[in-house]
Amino acid sequence: MSEPRFFCADLAPGLVQLDQDQAKHALHSLRLRPGESVTLFDGCGRVAHGVLEDEPPAGRPKHRPTTATVRIERVLAVPAPSRTLTLMTAACKGDRLDWLVEKCTELDVTRIILTEFERSVVRPGKRRVVKLRRRAVEACKQCRRVWLPKIESGVPLAWALGRVEHAALLVAHPDREAPLIGHWLHSHAASNADLAVVVGPAGGISDSELEMVASADAEPVRVADNILRVETAAVSIAANWAAHALPAEHHPTIA
Repeated sequence: MSEPRFFCADLAPGLVQLDQDQAKHALHSLRLRPGESVTLFDGCGRVAHGVLEDEPPAGRPKHRPTTATVRIERVLAVPAPSRTLTLMTAACKGDRLDWLVEKCTELDVTRIILTEFERSVVRPGKRRVVKLRRRAVEACKQCRRVWLPKIESGVPLAWALGRVEHAALLVAHPDREAPLIGHWLHSHAASNADLAVVVGPAGGISDSELEMVASADAEPVRVADNILRVETAAVSIAANWAAHALPAEHHPTIA
Protein backbone atom coordinates (compact mmCIF):
# COMPACT_ATOMS: atom_id res chain seq x y z
CA MET A 1 0.00 0.00 0.00
CA SER A 2 1.37 3.43 -0.95
CA GLU A 3 2.04 6.11 1.65
CA PRO A 4 -0.65 8.71 2.31
CA ARG A 5 0.10 11.83 0.31
CA PHE A 6 -0.30 15.46 1.39
CA PHE A 7 0.31 18.90 -0.06
CA CYS A 8 2.82 21.16 1.71
CA ALA A 9 3.86 24.44 0.11
CA ASP A 10 7.05 24.83 2.18
CA LEU A 11 9.21 21.71 2.01
CA ALA A 12 12.59 21.62 3.71
CA PRO A 13 14.55 19.06 5.71
CA GLY A 14 13.53 19.02 9.37
CA LEU A 15 10.09 19.66 10.82
CA VAL A 16 7.31 21.01 8.60
CA GLN A 17 3.71 21.69 9.51
CA LEU A 18 0.74 20.77 7.35
CA ASP A 19 -1.98 23.36 6.83
CA GLN A 20 -5.38 22.89 8.43
CA ASP A 21 -7.01 21.09 5.49
CA GLN A 22 -4.15 18.63 5.05
CA ALA A 23 -3.84 18.03 8.80
CA LYS A 24 -7.56 17.35 9.08
CA HIS A 25 -7.29 14.81 6.27
CA ALA A 26 -4.33 13.11 7.95
CA LEU A 27 -5.59 13.07 11.55
CA HIS A 28 -9.36 12.91 11.19
CA SER A 29 -10.13 11.21 7.88
CA LEU A 30 -7.20 8.78 7.72
CA ARG A 31 -6.65 8.63 11.51
CA LEU A 32 -2.87 8.54 11.13
CA ARG A 33 -0.73 8.19 14.23
CA PRO A 34 2.83 9.22 15.18
CA GLY A 35 5.52 7.20 13.44
CA GLU A 36 3.48 6.55 10.31
CA SER A 37 5.15 7.35 6.99
CA VAL A 38 3.73 9.96 4.63
CA THR A 39 4.70 11.61 1.35
CA LEU A 40 4.61 15.39 0.92
CA PHE A 41 4.72 17.43 -2.31
CA ASP A 42 4.72 21.16 -2.95
CA GLY A 43 3.19 21.21 -6.45
CA CYS A 44 6.39 22.66 -7.92
CA GLY A 45 8.34 19.43 -8.43
CA ARG A 46 9.58 18.93 -4.86
CA VAL A 47 8.65 15.76 -3.00
CA ALA A 48 9.68 14.28 0.35
CA HIS A 49 9.05 11.21 2.45
CA GLY A 50 8.50 11.90 6.13
CA VAL A 51 7.19 10.62 9.44
CA LEU A 52 4.26 12.03 11.36
CA GLU A 53 5.38 13.46 14.69
CA ASP A 54 2.28 14.60 16.60
CA GLU A 55 0.22 12.60 19.07
CA PRO A 56 -3.49 13.54 18.90
CA PRO A 57 -5.04 13.73 22.36
CA ALA A 58 -7.72 11.28 23.43
CA GLY A 59 -11.35 12.34 23.18
CA ARG A 60 -13.99 12.90 20.59
CA PRO A 61 -12.82 13.45 16.97
CA LYS A 62 -13.98 17.07 16.93
CA HIS A 63 -11.54 17.83 19.75
CA ARG A 64 -8.54 16.52 17.90
CA PRO A 65 -5.98 19.09 16.70
CA THR A 66 -6.08 20.54 13.23
CA THR A 67 -2.31 20.81 12.92
CA ALA A 68 0.19 18.08 12.14
CA THR A 69 3.96 18.08 12.03
CA VAL A 70 6.06 15.88 9.76
CA ARG A 71 9.79 15.18 10.11
CA ILE A 72 11.62 15.19 6.76
CA GLU A 73 15.14 13.90 6.17
CA ARG A 74 15.62 15.18 2.62
CA VAL A 75 13.69 16.77 -0.22
CA LEU A 76 13.86 15.49 -3.80
CA ALA A 77 13.31 17.54 -6.95
CA VAL A 78 11.46 15.99 -9.89
CA PRO A 79 12.14 17.65 -13.28
CA ALA A 80 9.26 19.47 -14.93
CA PRO A 81 7.47 17.53 -17.70
CA SER A 82 9.17 17.82 -21.07
CA ARG A 83 5.84 18.36 -22.87
CA THR A 84 3.08 20.76 -21.90
CA LEU A 85 -0.61 21.22 -22.60
CA THR A 86 -2.42 24.51 -22.04
CA LEU A 87 -6.20 24.54 -22.27
CA MET A 88 -7.73 27.94 -22.99
CA THR A 89 -11.26 26.93 -22.14
CA ALA A 90 -14.51 28.64 -21.35
CA ALA A 91 -15.75 28.07 -17.82
CA CYS A 92 -18.84 25.94 -17.25
CA LYS A 93 -21.47 25.94 -14.53
CA GLY A 94 -21.31 24.49 -11.04
CA ASP A 95 -19.85 21.07 -10.41
CA ARG A 96 -19.06 20.64 -14.09
CA LEU A 97 -16.15 23.07 -13.73
CA ASP A 98 -14.87 21.19 -10.67
CA TRP A 99 -15.01 17.99 -12.71
CA LEU A 100 -13.12 19.63 -15.59
CA VAL A 101 -10.30 20.75 -13.30
CA GLU A 102 -10.13 17.43 -11.45
CA LYS A 103 -9.94 15.26 -14.58
CA CYS A 104 -7.57 17.56 -16.46
CA THR A 105 -5.28 17.48 -13.42
CA GLU A 106 -5.33 13.68 -13.43
CA LEU A 107 -4.46 13.76 -17.15
CA ASP A 108 -1.41 15.99 -16.52
CA VAL A 109 -2.65 19.21 -18.15
CA THR A 110 -0.02 21.86 -17.47
CA ARG A 111 -2.16 25.00 -17.41
CA ILE A 112 -5.89 25.73 -17.42
CA ILE A 113 -6.75 29.26 -18.53
CA LEU A 114 -10.45 29.93 -17.90
CA THR A 115 -10.84 32.23 -20.84
CA GLU A 116 -13.51 34.86 -21.44
CA PHE A 117 -15.25 34.64 -24.81
CA GLU A 118 -17.93 36.90 -26.31
CA ARG A 119 -20.56 34.26 -25.51
CA SER A 120 -19.23 33.26 -22.10
CA VAL A 121 -21.89 32.87 -19.42
CA VAL A 122 -19.77 31.74 -16.46
CA ARG A 123 -17.01 34.04 -15.21
CA PRO A 124 -15.36 32.57 -12.08
CA GLY A 125 -14.15 35.04 -9.46
CA LYS A 126 -11.12 34.81 -7.20
CA ARG A 127 -12.86 32.79 -4.49
CA ARG A 128 -14.03 30.25 -7.05
CA VAL A 129 -10.50 29.89 -8.42
CA VAL A 130 -9.17 29.24 -4.90
CA LYS A 131 -11.64 26.35 -4.59
CA LEU A 132 -10.64 25.03 -8.00
CA ARG A 133 -6.99 25.03 -6.96
CA ARG A 134 -7.91 23.02 -3.89
CA ARG A 135 -9.68 20.57 -6.17
CA ALA A 136 -6.50 20.29 -8.24
CA VAL A 137 -4.47 19.59 -5.07
CA GLU A 138 -6.82 16.77 -4.10
CA ALA A 139 -6.59 15.34 -7.62
CA CYS A 140 -2.77 15.46 -7.46
CA LYS A 141 -2.85 13.59 -4.16
CA GLN A 142 -5.08 10.90 -5.66
CA CYS A 143 -3.16 10.41 -8.92
CA ARG A 144 0.30 10.98 -7.36
CA ARG A 145 1.12 13.90 -9.60
CA VAL A 146 4.05 16.05 -8.43
CA TRP A 147 3.48 19.26 -10.43
CA LEU A 148 0.24 21.17 -9.86
CA PRO A 149 -1.46 22.65 -12.92
CA LYS A 150 -1.58 26.42 -13.11
CA ILE A 151 -5.14 27.76 -13.04
CA GLU A 152 -5.98 31.27 -14.23
CA SER A 153 -9.34 32.98 -14.67
CA GLY A 154 -10.80 36.12 -16.15
CA VAL A 155 -8.40 36.15 -19.09
CA PRO A 156 -9.72 37.60 -22.38
CA LEU A 157 -9.10 35.41 -25.42
CA ALA A 158 -6.63 37.85 -26.98
CA TRP A 159 -4.54 37.87 -23.79
CA ALA A 160 -4.68 34.10 -23.48
CA LEU A 161 -3.39 33.68 -27.02
CA GLY A 162 -0.48 35.96 -26.18
CA ARG A 163 0.60 33.67 -23.36
CA VAL A 164 1.16 30.64 -25.57
CA GLU A 165 3.31 32.12 -28.30
CA HIS A 166 5.77 29.22 -28.41
CA ALA A 167 3.20 26.40 -28.46
CA ALA A 168 1.46 24.72 -31.36
CA LEU A 169 -2.04 26.19 -31.34
CA LEU A 170 -5.31 24.35 -32.03
CA VAL A 171 -8.96 25.35 -31.74
CA ALA A 172 -11.76 22.86 -31.11
CA HIS A 173 -14.27 23.26 -33.94
CA PRO A 174 -17.16 21.10 -35.24
CA ASP A 175 -16.11 21.56 -38.88
CA ARG A 176 -16.36 18.12 -40.55
CA GLU A 177 -13.34 18.99 -42.69
CA ALA A 178 -11.13 19.44 -39.62
CA PRO A 179 -9.03 16.43 -38.52
CA LEU A 180 -9.89 14.63 -35.32
CA ILE A 181 -7.68 15.65 -32.40
CA GLY A 182 -6.30 12.11 -32.09
CA HIS A 183 -5.27 12.02 -35.75
CA TRP A 184 -3.61 15.44 -35.47
CA LEU A 185 -1.65 14.39 -32.39
CA HIS A 186 -0.54 11.16 -34.04
CA SER A 187 0.82 12.98 -37.07
CA HIS A 188 2.52 15.74 -35.04
CA ALA A 189 3.74 13.76 -32.03
CA ALA A 190 7.44 14.16 -32.81
CA SER A 191 7.39 17.89 -33.57
CA ASN A 192 5.36 19.56 -30.81
CA ALA A 193 6.42 19.37 -27.19
CA ASP A 194 4.17 22.30 -26.25
CA LEU A 195 0.51 22.40 -27.25
CA ALA A 196 -2.29 24.89 -26.56
CA VAL A 197 -5.94 24.29 -27.41
CA VAL A 198 -8.87 26.73 -27.44
CA VAL A 199 -12.22 25.35 -26.24
CA GLY A 200 -15.07 27.80 -26.66
CA PRO A 201 -18.28 28.27 -24.62
CA ALA A 202 -21.59 26.46 -25.02
CA GLY A 203 -22.77 29.10 -27.50
CA GLY A 204 -19.71 28.54 -29.66
CA ILE A 205 -16.83 30.75 -30.73
CA SER A 206 -17.93 33.90 -32.57
CA ASP A 207 -16.81 34.67 -36.11
CA SER A 208 -14.58 37.50 -34.90
CA GLU A 209 -12.95 35.15 -32.37
CA LEU A 210 -12.41 32.53 -35.05
CA GLU A 211 -10.64 35.20 -37.10
CA MET A 212 -8.54 36.06 -34.05
CA VAL A 213 -7.39 32.49 -33.47
CA ALA A 214 -6.82 32.00 -37.20
CA SER A 215 -4.56 35.07 -37.26
CA ALA A 216 -2.61 33.41 -34.42
CA ASP A 217 -2.06 30.41 -36.74
CA ALA A 218 -4.43 28.12 -34.86
CA GLU A 219 -5.43 24.94 -36.66
CA PRO A 220 -9.03 23.69 -36.25
CA VAL A 221 -9.53 20.15 -34.94
CA ARG A 222 -12.61 18.10 -34.16
CA VAL A 223 -12.90 16.47 -30.77
CA ALA A 224 -15.76 14.17 -31.80
CA ASP A 225 -18.48 13.88 -34.42
CA ASN A 226 -21.06 15.09 -31.90
CA ILE A 227 -21.34 18.51 -30.29
CA LEU A 228 -19.84 18.21 -26.82
CA ARG A 229 -20.25 20.15 -23.62
CA VAL A 230 -17.30 22.36 -22.68
CA GLU A 231 -16.03 20.05 -19.92
CA THR A 232 -16.39 16.94 -22.09
CA ALA A 233 -14.41 18.55 -24.90
CA ALA A 234 -11.66 19.75 -22.55
CA VAL A 235 -11.23 16.37 -20.85
CA SER A 236 -11.37 14.52 -24.19
CA ILE A 237 -8.57 16.72 -25.55
CA ALA A 238 -6.51 16.08 -22.41
CA ALA A 239 -7.12 12.33 -22.65
CA ASN A 240 -6.06 12.22 -26.29
CA TRP A 241 -2.94 14.23 -25.48
CA ALA A 242 -2.07 11.96 -22.55
CA ALA A 243 -2.53 8.89 -24.73
CA HIS A 244 0.13 10.17 -27.14
CA ALA A 245 2.77 10.70 -24.47
CA LEU A 246 6.11 8.97 -24.63
CA PRO A 247 7.19 6.97 -21.56
CA ALA A 248 8.21 9.43 -18.83
CA GLU A 249 11.70 9.32 -17.38
CA HIS A 250 11.83 11.01 -13.98
CA HIS A 251 15.19 11.19 -12.23
CA PRO A 252 14.64 12.92 -8.89
CA THR A 253 17.61 14.77 -7.41
CA ILE A 254 18.19 16.13 -3.92
CA ALA A 255 16.80 19.68 -3.80
